Formats: sequence, structure tokens, C-alpha cells
Amino acid sequence: MSVPRPSFGGVQVLRFVAALLVVCAHLPIYLHARFGTPASDLPTGQVGVTVFFSISGFVAVLVTQRTPRPSWRDFLRRRLVRILPLAWAVMTVKLAMLVVAPQALERAATSPGYIVLSYLFLPGRGPNGVVEPFYTVTWTLSFELLFYLVVTIALAARIDPFRLATPVFVALAVLSAVRGRGWPSWQFHANRWVLCFLVGMAIGTWALDRATRRLVLRLAAITAVWTAVGIVAGASAPSLSLLPLAALVLSATVAGERSWGRRAGPVGRTLGDASYALYLTHPIVAPAAVAVVAAVVSDARGPVVAVVGAMSAAVVASVVVWFAFDRPVIRLLQRRRPDRQPGEPPQGAAPTRRRHRRGRSTRAG
Repeated sequence: MSVPRPSFGGVQVLRFVAALLVVCAHLPIYLHARFGTPASDLPTGQVGVTVFFSISGFVAVLVTQRTPRPSWRDFLRRRLVRILPLAWAVMTVKLAMLVVAPQALERAATSPGYIVLSYLFLPGRGPNGVVEPFYTVTWTLSFELLFYLVVTIALAARIDPFRLATPVFVALAVLSAVRGRGWPSWQFHANRWVLCFLVGMAIGTWALDRATRRLVLRLAAITAVWTAVGIVAGASAPSLSLLPLAALVLSATVAGERSWGRRAGPVGRTLGDASYALYLTHPIVAPAAVAVVAAVVSDARGPVVAVVGAMSAAVVASVVVWFAFDRPVIRLLQRRRPDRQPGEPPQGAAPTRRRHRRGRSTRAG
């Protein structure tokens, strides 16, 4: 019998908040370009990314532990369908801008080989000497795809994904502490950011089994590795607090699902669904909104109006993109399911009627 995975409305809202934090981190750059305001480096983007990665680990556990367990093909296909179409679309938009109006872009210099690597989400060193894709925010997708690859291998080998991911990501985190200056691009994934996925997987396991003692031990061990690696690498105190903060926020959100998470409603769920679009499209929408405000409002109110306008435009655009592009494409590409699970009815077949016992249904929360 197929058992649906539990729903977490609070995590959906948290996903949106994480994306919004990334937008807030980039706004000073856009304001500096148009209004000459200080280009302060807000740490909100790093907080958003750690939460994003943790949520990815959390969701992976819910998906892979449901009954019947998804095949590795089905898992990988669904993850690729969720990530690739919109990412390639926004990258193509920026590529078109690179050809038509390079003066409108912060970084216009590039090369064909560098662009190909970016489309394949493989690390490459750009003309500025930094290892990052030409559509900068997609650097996180390279880590996401690595995580999904590890989970896929675990499913194919019939291994618990958490057991396989733990040694792999701990090794990558430790290797990041010994990288020297000018490290080659193939060492890009040797980064302690990958430990955030383990945090999410530990919390996801707890959401299903409620083994609190095991969760505390796992989070303590992951945090210890994060801190030790960070200290060796010379990380700042705020940077060392990122993973513990993400673990605390996600744990509190999941634990509080029954009390307030279900109040997210359709608006919260929609914003959560559109959070990926918000993350990917805001580098196009937000600077354009700031430019429009700068052309209309030239007095001291300009930066404030630009912040409100850019954030509002980015959120509205993300919802539009979700409904107009992202969701239809996902549904279209997921319509065919070549690896149906044994006992699962063919797609489109009428559901079997069965008698349910009376009473209130419960969900893991």
C-alpha cells in the first residue's frame, strides 16, 4: 500500500524566507550600482543558503523513506525535472542579455567553455578568476545536484542515503580545510556547506521516528565537524554559527508543525513553491526594479523605495513564473512515469475504493 509522505506547511514558509534572505543580501549591490549607497555585505544570503541546503536534506529523507520506496531512476528524474528547466531558462535569459545588452550586466566577460560548464553545473573558473558559474546564484545547484547524485547512488545500492551521505560529505568538509590558495576548480565541492544536507537529513529522520536522543547526537557531531573545519580554515565567528542556526531554525519549524505549521494556508504553500523561482529570477528582476525606481525617484527616498519595489517585484515575479512556467513544465515532464512501482496503478487509472476507519487522520509533524 502506498503511504503518502507527510506535509509540512511550516517548512514551505521557511523555504520562502530563506529565498527572501538571499534577495536581501544582494539588494545592497543593486542599490550601490544605481544610488551610490554603501555596498555592504549582508550575511543574510549565507543564512538563506544553509537553510536551503538543510531543507533539501530534510525533503530527501521524506521522499526516500515513504512506502513504496521510490526507485533511483524515479528519484533522480523528479529532482532533475524540478531543478533543470527553470535554471536553464534563466541562464539563457542572461546569455541573451550578454549578447544584446552587456552593459546592463555586472559581469559581462565570459568564454564559450565557461558557459558550457555553467550549463552543466560543473565548476569552472571564470574570466575574473573566481570558480563560479556565469549565472552566479546557480553555484548552489552544483551542490544540490551532488547531493542528489549521492542519494541516487544510495537508492540504487539499497543503502540508507543518510549512511552513504555522511562519510562522503564529512570527507569533503574535512578536505576543504586543507585546500591551499589557488586551488583547482575540480575541488569546488570540497566545502563544509555540504554538512548542511546532513543536518536536514537528521531532522527529516527525526520527523519520521521521533528519536530525539539520536537527533541530538547527530546534530552535535555534525556541528562539531563544521566548527572544527571552520576553525582550521580560519572562518569567522558569524560563519561558524551558520550551521547551528540552520539546524535550530529547521528543527523548531518541524517540531512546531502541529501548532502553527498548518496555518501556512494556500498563500504560504504557494510562496514556498515559488521560492525556487524567487531564488533564480531575482538577479534579473530586482536590479531591473531598482533601475526603474532610480529613473523615477531621484531624491533621498530613492533607496528606500527601491528596496520595497525590488523585493515586491521579485516576489510577484516568482509567483508568476511558478504558475506560468515552472509548474506547467514540471507537470508536463513528470506526466510519464516509466518505472512504476510494483502494485502501483497505472497513471490515469481510477483509484481503488476502500473503506477508511472513522476518526481523525494524523500526519507526522
